[in-house]
Amino acid sequence: MDGQEGGAAALRLGGSTALPNGYVLNEYRIERILGGGGFGLTYLARDTHLDCLVAIKEYLPKDVAQRDEEGLVRPSSEEATRAFDWGLQRFLLESRALASFHHPGIVRVLRYFRANETAYMVMEYETGEPLQRWLVGRLPLDRATLLRIVRPLLDGLEAVHAAGFLHRDIKPGNIYIRADGSPVLLDFGSARRLETDSPDQALTAIVTPGFAPAEQYHRHGKQGPWTDLYALAGVMYWMVTGKLPVEAFARLREDVMPAASSIGNADAFGPGLLKAIDWALNPDENRRPRQVADFRRACLAPPTGGEGPVDPPVEAPLPLGLSAAEARTFIGAVLFADVAGPAEDLAARSEGRTRLVRMLSQAIAPLSPTTRLAVNTKEGCAVCYVGDPEDALRTAVQLHGAAVEDGLGVHVGINLGPVRVAPDPNGRSRILGDGITTAFRVMRFAEPGQVLVARAYYEVVQHLRRNASDCFRHLGLRRDPQARDHDVYAWSGESVALLPGSPAEVSVSRPVAGADISPACIDAAERTLAQHIGPMARILVRKTVSRAASVADLHQQLATLIPDPAPRAAFLAGVVAASGAPGTSRATASAQGGVHSRPVTTGGQAPASASATGSTPAGHAAGLVSDEDLARIEKLFARYMGPMARVLVRREARSAHKPETLCRALASHLDQDAERRRFLAEAGFGAAG
Repeated sequence: MDGQEGGAAALRLGGSTALPNGYVLNEYRIERILGGGGFGLTYLARDTHLDCLVAIKEYLPKDVAQRDEEGLVRPSSEEATRAFDWGLQRFLLESRALASFHHPGIVRVLRYFRANETAYMVMEYETGEPLQRWLVGRLPLDRATLLRIVRPLLDGLEAVHAAGFLHRDIKPGNIYIRADGSPVLLDFGSARRLETDSPDQALTAIVTPGFAPAEQYHRHGKQGPWTDLYALAGVMYWMVTGKLPVEAFARLREDVMPAASSIGNADAFGPGLLKAIDWALNPDENRRPRQVADFRRACLAPPTGGEGPVDPPVEAPLPLGLSAAEARTFIGAVLFADVAGPAEDLAARSEGRTRLVRMLSQAIAPLSPTTRLAVNTKEGCAVCYVGDPEDALRTAVQLHGAAVEDGLGVHVGINLGPVRVAPDPNGRSRILGDGITTAFRVMRFAEPGQVLVARAYYEVVQHLRRNASDCFRHLGLRRDPQARDHDVYAWSGESVALLPGSPAEVSVSRPVAGADISPACIDAAERTLAQHIGPMARILVRKTVSRAASVADLHQQLATLIPDPAPRAAFLAGVVAASGAPGTSRATASAQGGVHSRPVTTGGQAPASASATGSTPAGHAAGLVSDEDLARIEKLFARYMGPMARVLVRREARSAHKPETLCRALASHLDQDAERRRFLAEAGFGAAG
């Protein structure tokens, strides 16, 4: 490792010695210090392999460790060694767990590694503005703007808590607003598991006066989801009143802090929202909301008020034909379109947007209102589809033709991902989530008259149509202003006949492939898949069944349509139990080991490892890759994944029938396309590219 001169040129920050600008950690070059706290320092760095900016958190607890003249981090005394070593192991374990989070409301952890006798956590560097700077010129806020910031943060926190973690340092400085207006929660360096730490092992707590609750000030405090909710409510209190919350300990005996419901603008925010803030800011942790869902319901109380938490208002009937449960989060195809032209020419853009809305309305008119929802935003027009995902491309093709005929420059982006349809404070529906965010960012790459699609959408179309490659041209990676890479495909403008209009129903009155695929098996697959992706499951199952050679093959093909590994494995386990079909050993083995998200083999043929009935050799569940190959692959993969390599190799080996299959499954766990290519090349199964 380079950078040995770091000790002499180091910077002093908050009692800890920071690495100097230009210092090299593996492939990362430190550019400057971003901040520091009790547990460590955060740097802005450049990934010299991928030429992109990242944020790196260094484990350096100032109370028990210091950096020596050689740049190494050492415990400050023999007595501190135990606490330092324990904290270091926790930092590594928690970095591994945080790297599994994929939510637009929380910062993405890319990897972690050990160096300088300590550890480092590499995170996406989010460009934007901290909340306090973003608010300048936007005050006073209204209810809609406040909820537009808070709801994605609550959703992200809910994912963190569900994984068994607390953030523990929510404050305005750790909330960034991206260029597209979406919020992201930063700095998970002080995150901890929900279980109680051993008193003699606990490290000094990170507290921000006004935002940290009383239980966070001492090692015996009872911390839980309510701890993070107190901090987030403190941020909301500051946003609606303009005043910082009084420090928690000063409120325990006599609470002199004015309630948000007494000094906040009830006309702007509604009494229910203000009372929810007061509820979560109660100094007594036992009298706060226990879970994110409780606090969310209270925040969404109707603006007219009412006592206690109530269910949020919804449209009647609910858009997209969803039930109240389905309307939370599901997989949808999202089309985002906008007119091209100078942003400063407001009159021309307004006139063009009016024409775009008219064309888009005509394009989606033939589709059932229960399968799509169109919204008009200040960034453009978006349509969410929960029926046939190909409807998004059909709309784009028709919109493209109408725009060309009308002489209007329009750019279009399409994505497939998690979305949530929710009412805004005025009762209208809106689309939230990574599905629409990515569609917007893909659209921004498009030239006037161009239709671009994200890789996730392309892979589903490829799954549904074997000749999808005739309709698209691969453009490769594109980087958005938030330094996120998107693998983008362009519609070629040809082979439109391959995408006929959406049929009202896809007939599956009889099994069309595989003697063991009965109507009951199809219904079971639909019900189970719907639990993981929502209403789109019906169309996807019925379009996939004709290509499946057996029940097990049907399950495997459907599993590739679920983006995340955990829900994918849960689907495979659930669908086997629900169908009660024979020949499910292959699906069960994959449910245990996970299925990598790749397009299935085309041509209507079963994978080579499956028999006609879907059964597999008895040893397949344990894997057919030799111990020598496993050791070699694990050693190679550890260069990219660190200590987690062993777990992933053993897991994926359960369903791999040869080394190449195993390596390609492992490559799907790497975040960057360049890393995936390099790993496969080193393993002997691809070109470095």
